Amino acid sequence: MKFPTLKAPIAVNILITLFSGFVSFFGLVFGIAHMFGEPNPNIPRSEHIKGVIAVATLCVLGVAFLIITIASLRGIFQKLKERKER
Repeated sequence: MKFPTLKAPIAVNILITLFSGFVSFFGLVFGIAHMFGEPNPNIPRSEHIKGVIAVATLCVLGVAFLIITIASLRGIFQKLKERKER
């Protein structure tokens, strides 16, 4: 399976890269920081499970948007390479 590439105009790919990069950064920074943070023994188990689900969602969202960011960057580089070959 090949890694995806977004085949959109360069301007659209730049916008997608900026938005996806921000969302990916936010999701991964806060998700990983809370995942490996110090646990608090005073939190009830039900609240802890909700927190784990929220952190896992942030991490999955971050990875998904990271893949989109990489795909749009590949699309930008592919378009620039095609322009250079002309």
